[in-house]
Amino acid sequence: MTDWTQHLNNLANQLWRLSPACRKQANLASLKLVAHRGAYIAGNNSPAPENTLPAFDRCLTHNIWGIELDVRLTQDGEPVVHHDPACGRLFQRPDLDIANISFATLRRELPQIPHLQDVIARYGKQLHLMIELKESWRQRRPLQPQLTRLLTELEPGEDYHLLSLEPDHLEGFRHLPPAALMDVALTNTKEIIRQNHALGHGAVAGSFALLSEAWINQLKATGKLIGTGQVNHPDIANREAARGINWVFSDQPLRLLGIRDDS
Repeated sequence: MTDWTQHLNNLANQLWRLSPACRKQANLASLKLVAHRGAYIAGNNSPAPENTLPAFDRCLTHNIWGIELDVRLTQDGEPVVHHDPACGRLFQRPDLDIANISFATLRRELPQIPHLQDVIARYGKQLHLMIELKESWRQRRPLQPQLTRLLTELEPGEDYHLLSLEPDHLEGFRHLPPAALMDVALTNTKEIIRQNHALGHGAVAGSFALLSEAWINQLKATGKLIGTGQVNHPDIANREAARGINWVFSDQPLRLLGIRDDS
């Protein structure tokens, strides 16, 4: 998340804790917890930056159900796991624009950034993979065949989902079951739900604060699966369990599990 959205999300987590819905009896074990970009440790020179193998390893260590990760293509069409177009925010290398350098160059300069194949080989069938597509298959033609090849041994919906903030990014993967395709809303919840229904994708994710009871009921009535984020307080997780949410995405997954993180 950008700084302003992270600030607003933190504020929402604090405000929504006051809601009586947070104190309803709920089965927290029913929630499938997804670590957003892994159980990462923020800050410069972090031992476990977001979207890296150390951050994902921490999810295995603590038995977190799934991980969300972002995929971009290098200049030569190799899918790598990184959120931003360039590498300045995390690794102080703004000169490295992923779409304009080869994978060999990226691997040499920043070996911390994993290839998607590294992630699948290490965590496939151990952690559920929520793979967010940051680019369009229409503009980046290698995206569809590369992902299809790498995901061959995994079961769509059971082992992984494909996500995007742009529903059309998922249209190149219509060979997958609809339930494996998830449209993600930021503040445009109504529009994303409209597109989700129009395209027939099987799942929707959005802000826990903006996805209303009416929309949740509408989605459930049409057989859609639902995820909410970013849930960063146990009280909010309780609320989402009471609302029958399928997946909870969190930047602070260890906190939701009641694990003190001293890293």
